[in-house]
Amino acid sequence: MASLIPVGVAGLGRYVPEQRLTNRDLEQIVDTSDEWIVQRTGIRERRIVAKDEVTSSLALRAARQALEDAKLAPEDLDLVICATVTGDQPFPATACRVGFDLGAKRAGGFDVAAACSGFVFASQIAAGFVQSGQYRHVLVVGAETLSRILDYEDRNTCVLFGDGAGAALFTPLERAGRGEFLGGSISMEGGAEAVLAQPGGGSRHPSTHATVDQRLHYMKMGGTKVFRFAVRVFAELVQKVVDRHGRDAIGLIVPHQVNQRIIEAAMEQVGLPMDLVFTNIDRYGNTSAASVPIALREAYDAGRLTKGKLVVMPAFGAGMAWGHLLLRW
Repeated sequence: MASLIPVGVAGLGRYVPEQRLTNRDLEQIVDTSDEWIVQRTGIRERRIVAKDEVTSSLALRAARQALEDAKLAPEDLDLVICATVTGDQPFPATACRVGFDLGAKRAGGFDVAAACSGFVFASQIAAGFVQSGQYRHVLVVGAETLSRILDYEDRNTCVLFGDGAGAALFTPLERAGRGEFLGGSISMEGGAEAVLAQPGGGSRHPSTHATVDQRLHYMKMGGTKVFRFAVRVFAELVQKVVDRHGRDAIGLIVPHQVNQRIIEAAMEQVGLPMDLVFTNIDRYGNTSAASVPIALREAYDAGRLTKGKLVVMPAFGAGMAWGHLLLRW
């Protein structure tokens, strides 16, 4: 059996819309307050797409930055994977639109619908293709326009989420020169539709006047269940890395930006300091599949990725589905 090809991250990209929706703005829309939101979530503002922006247009901007960072042309790409639950339309795959708009003439493409865990899952798929030798250059984009499925009459959900996109380009490590892929995990616990879901529009609840009247096409969430689940899973994922590699090997934890309180509670549970964690949830809120790659690019720009150290990326969300991505920078 042929040995696996070492894989690395050759380029990173991110893009967020220009329009800001602050907590003060939300005070005018729904029964909430800046103090209530900050105390419970750590969020102060989030970015919202303009009328002419869609998920693929956000993904395109992040993808171009990742290609530029990797010094690769769109024609070099073999595969485009888009992690999203808010694609341009139910089908075809948003990845196909991104590839076409990029000019990735040789690439195939498909979407991964794993909500907040989408980028972490899609990155492991991408790394597998490169490891096997089937492809050399695989682009992964996590992109969401969650504002299009938010109910701005529901203060439990509309204050939490924002829009954005992040991207990573996986190639053989000799080409990438950094971000060595060390592995990851993918887990799920089915039957959790009542915890976090968009009930309407699929085969379970096809679009009808009744589903629209019942507001089933908006995101629904059971807050306390999500909180407890996320703290437990985050802590377990980080603890596994600590047990295997040791505390001193970790350079940075770049988690899914779900909630500042959740992140702090999980870090306390594993006994690690918050200065090991990169967060930007105060500026963007929860951007689902886009949150990890946006944060990873910003950590890179801020000089927080230390050569030779581990970068741990835990993620968790609808499904319920969770996992992590592990790189050595």
